Amino acid sequence: MPSFDAINYSLRPSKSIQRQLVFDGVRLLQDRLDLEGLVYVGFGSIWFTDFVLAHKILRIDDMVSIEGDDIGYSRAVFNAPYATVRVEHGLSAAILPKLFINTSLAGRPWMMWLDYDYDLNESVRGDVRSLIENAPTNSILIITINGSEQKYGTKPQERCERLRNLLGALVPDDLPATACKGEQMQETLADFGLSFMKSIAADIARPGGFIPAFRVLYKDSAPMVTIGGVLPAKGAARAATEAANVDNWPAWTKKAIKAPHLTMREAAVLQSRLPCTTKLTRTTIKELGFDLDENQIEAFETYYRQYPAFAQIVA
Repeated sequence: MPSFDAINYSLRPSKSIQRQLVFDGVRLLQDRLDLEGLVYVGFGSIWFTDFVLAHKILRIDDMVSIEGDDIGYSRAVFNAPYATVRVEHGLSAAILPKLFINTSLAGRPWMMWLDYDYDLNESVRGDVRSLIENAPTNSILIITINGSEQKYGTKPQERCERLRNLLGALVPDDLPATACKGEQMQETLADFGLSFMKSIAADIARPGGFIPAFRVLYKDSAPMVTIGGVLPAKGAARAATEAANVDNWPAWTKKAIKAPHLTMREAAVLQSRLPCTTKLTRTTIKELGFDLDENQIEAFETYYRQYPAFAQIVA
């Protein structure tokens, strides 16, 4: 079953926060790098949520969505939100090489966000290598993969071996089993995934290298990992590094985002108390008339600016 039949990607609060953090980061990069004529390449599915944000927040016009499912392709063409969105029918491994030689896209930086709904595997690894080898200078590469430990093996040691098979010598033989167990699996995938991207750029002697800039872990149902960075022109590597290392860089989270599912009233009441100099507590929430656990309170307080507002409209 295609993921768009199982999940409405526009209604997940942690995913929504992750998406906004990524776009906030790219917007800051636009202020520091030559990203004129930026092209967006991604998996729009039938929802195109990230495409809408790319157009509205980043002012990107030219956008390419890749869709491999036959029915999904038909629905994607129907649901494309703007006239400048082109939907390509096929798997990313087949479509990306065609984009690399497309004269209308050549010489312009790309924002490539391949938001996979499955685990890191050989096809994902191939896409990443292909993009790092062929993407134009000053492009931004981001991928999202499933971080569920079960996707990589039934036992921690099997998962460690699976990562070694995928990423080679970057994963040490003595990687502890605890690194591939529970929530730590997301951290491990993020760290080795970024190292893999950087190593490819080094192996092919890409002039500006690869500058890690995106590391956002989140969980609505499945734990997910979003990683990526900049493929700068040789003279822009320093600017990209400095931009992604400021204290308030939004797209590098300290721990996984687990946003609470709140009613509109709960979110509005909490938001009305923020920002504040003292942290909200469970006692405070109870005094407001409802209850949340400490982790939910912390998550909302950290990301209330990005917390989505959903409403059902009854005509």
